[in-house]
Formats: sequence, C-alpha cells, structure tokens
Amino acid sequence: MKKKEIEKIFPNVTDGQLKELETLEKEAYEKGKKETEELYKKSELERLINDGIAKSGAKNVKAVKALLELEKIGLSDGKMSGLSEQIEELKKSCGYLFDAEEKKPHFTAQNKGAKELTKKSFEALGYKKRLKLFLENPALYKQLQER
Repeated sequence: MKKKEIEKIFPNVTDGQLKELETLEKEAYEKGKKETEELYKKSELERLINDGIAKSGAKNVKAVKALLELEKIGLSDGKMSGLSEQIEELKKSCGYLFDAEEKKPHFTAQNKGAKELTKKSFEALGYKKRLKLFLENPALYKQLQER
C-alpha cells in the first residue's frame, strides 16, 4: 500500500511504523517467492522422475518410484541425475516391474525344401498355377511344356 492510503486509514501512523510495514511486506514477498520457487522445482523434479520411470518401460510407475532413493536424484539446469542408474539396478534386481524388451523375430525368405518341378508335377498343376509359373518364369514354363 502507498503511504497516503495508509495515512487515510490510520491517521496516527508514524514513519517508523510505515518502515516496519514496508519491511514486513518485503519479507513476506521474498518468503512467498522462495516457497513458490521451491514448490516449482519440486514439482518439476517429480514430473521428470515420473516421465523417466514411464519411459524406462515400468509396468507400474508408483511401485518403481517407491523403490527409488529419491534424495539421491538431483535436478540441475533442467537435467536429472541419479535416476537412470537406479532404474538400471532395479531392472536387474526387480525385472518383473518392467516390460520385457521384446526382440522381434527376423524372418528371411528361403526356398528350402521346395521341390523341383518335373514334367509329371507340371502336368498335375492346375490352370492358375501354370499361369503363375508362366508369368513368373516363362523359360521354365517352356522347358517343362516341351519335355
């Protein structure tokens, strides 16, 4: 509040009281600012921890978080330290808390076990299979037809 506004409300106020009020206002402002910054840092760290746990493939974020030593996790310049090491240890000791890293099967096309086409098997082929052979391999089709 401004000095004139205060004097209107409290006409007998002294300069010492005004200075004391000003000091108290500054202290309250600084205290509120500091608490707000700490709360923001704490919530930001909390968010980063939860994101890190979720990205690690945890089945249950709360369960994994309960096993972490949160006081060993720090935040500086928007980067977290100490979380990845703890998660790796948990993956080794409590692997059931995390999704298994699936290795996708690698398939290759191989023609092993395919029988060689003979004149007899060629004659047994239906129209569609003969047409397919003609379109895919005309030289083999001609060769089998001539035999």
